[in-house]
Amino acid sequence: MGSYFTQSVLAVALTAFSSSAYAWEPGVGNESDTSGFAVNTQSRNDVVSFWHCVYTQSEGYENRISWTGSIASSSPGTTSAAFKNDIERRINYFRAMAGMSANINLTSSATVELGAPTPAAAMPPPSTTKVDAAQAAAFMSSSNSAEYLSGGGVATGSDNPHEPPPSWSQDSATARNGAFHSNLAVGSYGPGAIDAYMDEDDQAAAGAENNDVGHRRLILFSRIQEMATGDVTGTSDPFAFSANALYVSGNLLSPPTPHYVAWPNSGYVPAPLLPIRWSLTYPNADFSNASLAVSDNSGSVGTTIVSTTASYGDATIAWKLNSAVPSSDTADQSYTVTVSNIIINGTAHSHTYPVTIINPDRLLESSNLLGSTSPPDTGANYFFETVPHAEAYEIEISSQVTATWFEGAEDGTDANIIDNTDVAYDLREAITFVAQQFWDTGSKAFRLAFPRNEFDAFQSFEIDRTLIPQTGAQLSFRFRRGYMVAGTQFEVQSSTNGGTTWNNLETYSGTNNYDSSFTTKNIALTSTGQNTLIRFILHNPSGGVFDLDAYAAFPIGAFIDGIQPINCETLQPQTTASYPASADFVTLDASSAGGPLTAGNTYIMRLRTKVGCKWFAFGDSLKATPVTAASLSTYELWFRSSYAIIGNFDDDYDADGIPNGVEHVLGLNPM
Repeated sequence: MGSYFTQSVLAVALTAFSSSAYAWEPGVGNESDTSGFAVNTQSRNDVVSFWHCVYTQSEGYENRISWTGSIASSSPGTTSAAFKNDIERRINYFRAMAGMSANINLTSSATVELGAPTPAAAMPPPSTTKVDAAQAAAFMSSSNSAEYLSGGGVATGSDNPHEPPPSWSQDSATARNGAFHSNLAVGSYGPGAIDAYMDEDDQAAAGAENNDVGHRRLILFSRIQEMATGDVTGTSDPFAFSANALYVSGNLLSPPTPHYVAWPNSGYVPAPLLPIRWSLTYPNADFSNASLAVSDNSGSVGTTIVSTTASYGDATIAWKLNSAVPSSDTADQSYTVTVSNIIINGTAHSHTYPVTIINPDRLLESSNLLGSTSPPDTGANYFFETVPHAEAYEIEISSQVTATWFEGAEDGTDANIIDNTDVAYDLREAITFVAQQFWDTGSKAFRLAFPRNEFDAFQSFEIDRTLIPQTGAQLSFRFRRGYMVAGTQFEVQSSTNGGTTWNNLETYSGTNNYDSSFTTKNIALTSTGQNTLIRFILHNPSGGVFDLDAYAAFPIGAFIDGIQPINCETLQPQTTASYPASADFVTLDASSAGGPLTAGNTYIMRLRTKVGCKWFAFGDSLKATPVTAASLSTYELWFRSSYAIIGNFDDDYDADGIPNGVEHVLGLNPM
């Protein structure tokens, strides 16, 4: 495998390396654990739960690294235990998803590998730990980032980062040992580097591709039981990028009972993890003459086999789909993979498995409530579809009022802002540039910016209010471009399904310059009468950005201020009530509404579900206007308060041969 560089990751696999719980349930295991995971990938909601409780627990690692080193002072430094836990958790998440033992230990005490084929120049004292070697290797990689840039993104000539030339700075036997025995990444670190190793998708500036998927294979190696990590964050030096070294050699397990390991895995796969190169591994198999067939609901899907090498961990076949995978935002995308003529111990075998790509922020179950829109003022039950792996349910009761709010980015006004930006900078920014203030109303503005130069950069924030556009509705805000390269896009988006999918309302592209002043933008909101969310995003799918690492003194990014709706109403929450995972209905009554129901008042109810440590989007609103209970017949009171979903008097909802009305007379349960 060749080394390669992009703006998100420069990752190189070993060119000379030849050596070789519980079922996941929130509450059963601790989501802050770092190992011991097992997940049923054939269960969609188990995969969703595992994603939100385990994978996302390692997000925000940038704020926990606490790197103590310095390029300027030639100090490799150290990183925090919490940060190493983030990496260990991420590694074991991937191994559990692939159906492997998820007990990798990022050991702090194991000593380095010194046996063949370790080069003579990579022989530090035997007492050197893998952690120290990995840290020294990451520091050396970061310090020599310019070597990759001068080679067009590829380590040229003798500039093999696993065996670097003597001209490299920060060179030592310890650093060389770590470099030789590690996966290496420049441009990413921590869990981000683990994602990059598993992706194997980034192409070099010169067009090289990592077809052998060697980094992935070493992370999913069947015999590996310990690793060590070294990490360096980006510095103010634009030619010293972040880096990771993941030590993967030595102290191997005896060969376990072999089994197939696929990535993407068999079963359900979160779409953010989907790589371009798919792979199937089996220890000591011969894939050299294997054939491949992939199909979806429409039939056969074209593929290209890109590697059948037996190097790097376990024997693997890797391929790419010849067409792009459709978006899984609103519909799961299912494939069937068959690999045939796999030679195992001299005998030909085939292996077939499903792969279903999902949006982990979307549940298949409805969160809509069913019940009477004219309940008695004594209260009523409202039913919903139960959700596998649900941890809790919540009902929100709101009123609908005219939207008069104004978001000016001032301190103390963050209650209705969901900040999805990187921890490296503040969403609310007070900045001056050439004596021109980049805030407009008040003393601050919202700013979206890229903290580092990375591929497919993305930053966003969301208004945590539900708008209901009326005729002629608009969203008004003040906007000013900072420095944004031409490929960068600032977009205003709306969602009518609770944030599961987003639609572009307006796009403003970068110009490689900055605007001289703020201008007012008024964007039409056409989702009349629908619950609508608003968010602002800055992204550049092609890479190459003005970033805060290199341009901290300049007004980088997009500045937004003075956000307000025009001709809109909004849901104003009044009360919430929680229900256990065992519930299948909620109740509108004096308790949930915060006081006695008033006949003639309208109560707007929405339900949401907690799965995998995450509250999912609210379902559709249901408007209920109570009537006086004394005005109803006994059947109507019984029907509207408890069983409004069963149908008419003569219907038989539970199909037991007894009409609903007779069940009422006999005091039976019609459900």
